[in-house]
Amino acid sequence: MNTADMPTAAGPPTRVPRRRPRALVVLSATLVLLAACSDDSSETASATTTEPAAASEAETGAEGAGGTQDTVPETDPESSDPTPPRSDDDVAPALYDDRILAADIWDDELRILSAGMGFDGVIGWPDEELETIQTGGGSFYQPECAGDPIVSGATAAGVEMFYRGVADDEPDYDDGLPVVFTWPVLTSTVHPEDFLFTLNTGEQVVPNAAGMLPNYELNERNTVVLFGDFGNRLDGDEAVYPVSLEVIDDGTPLRFLGPDGEQSGVGLTWTGGGSPYETGPALVGAKLNHVGDEAVGEGGAGPLDRVLLPNDEFALYGGGDFRIRLLTSGGYTPTGITSLTPDAYENHFRIHATADDGSTILLTEVGVDYEVAGGTLRVLGLAELGQAESERVAYNDCYVEDADNQIDIILAGDEAAARSITFVEVPAEGEYLPLYNPGGPGPEPFPDVRYTAPGPPDLEPVINALDDPMRVSNIP
Repeated sequence: MNTADMPTAAGPPTRVPRRRPRALVVLSATLVLLAACSDDSSETASATTTEPAAASEAETGAEGAGGTQDTVPETDPESSDPTPPRSDDDVAPALYDDRILAADIWDDELRILSAGMGFDGVIGWPDEELETIQTGGGSFYQPECAGDPIVSGATAAGVEMFYRGVADDEPDYDDGLPVVFTWPVLTSTVHPEDFLFTLNTGEQVVPNAAGMLPNYELNERNTVVLFGDFGNRLDGDEAVYPVSLEVIDDGTPLRFLGPDGEQSGVGLTWTGGGSPYETGPALVGAKLNHVGDEAVGEGGAGPLDRVLLPNDEFALYGGGDFRIRLLTSGGYTPTGITSLTPDAYENHFRIHATADDGSTILLTEVGVDYEVAGGTLRVLGLAELGQAESERVAYNDCYVEDADNQIDIILAGDEAAARSITFVEVPAEGEYLPLYNPGGPGPEPFPDVRYTAPGPPDLEPVINALDDPMRVSNIP
């Protein structure tokens, strides 16, 4: 982006009008369907809970507070009784209604796990013509399985329906940036004015828009996606990117749900930085849980659910015994615009487990029983992407997934064996393919465009949540 329009450190940060994304690989048609979320609702009685360590989700119906087995009222995503938004923004209420159900917490402490820039300049295009996309630095791909091309980025129309802070419909080629927290956010408190970034130039920037897509499901909601002027895709001394973030008090403070209840996020800080055109997305968490008897907390916005869901382990594999949920700093896709498919485990991941003799066993293949300390483990595949393969759904370049910051690895086996799991690895080299955020090159990149870099090799410790599920719920 052109940093001439960014506020300087000497003056107050300003907001620039904002727009709408398909850079998140949630296709335009899907976003249009989500407009009907304005008719979705939730119960009005409040129930804030933490999942009990000793009881399964099936036994409690949801999570019980303080180790009890209180039942959380069920919420009907198809309800037609509208609940008005809890702000002045005219956006889909189902995304900003504070509902949380069996959402993971990634640490006992509320922290920002990542807040690096995702990609430059592909949000708010005037159209999706080939020339516009090429000159704007996007990706364009026409697969044989589709009548229309797949493109990165987004036109101006639509963002204001789903992201807060949008002032008008004028395209302005904005950047995208996900902020990943250790706890789920109470979404009614999400506004762009909550976030104050400092760039490597010393300039300070407030985002133009903030929202929960694509991390909208009730068991997610710990990642806020921001659009604004955060940097550029240049090299060396000309590169511009955020180096720090502070959550500030905008009058309606950003609030979170943790193991002991609600907490303000005001004062949280993050420091880091680096250009996404030098280093791509990485894992920031991996968490091992029992699968249980049913999927809990799936969905949260009826029309969008019908396009993307079910995408859980029961829909794809008939269940399983264990789930490793991966949390990423940005979208994890094979090329930036084509989707990760449930059968792609062997292309990108491997699990580390300990053997009886203390050595490391690598779980590299799907459907193979591996002997590890405590018994056997078998990888079934990936979940939390899109729908299962069927007559109408194929695992190809036209596959549609939610492109959010969560990916699940589903396993079957012995509990003692699951306790031997130590790491999830993303080798990203050799026979393993790298992963890109939505600013990636696509299968057919334009030759003169600089795209975001692939993610680096990564080794993420696995949090063992078999005894304490480390999940929370809030049904207003």
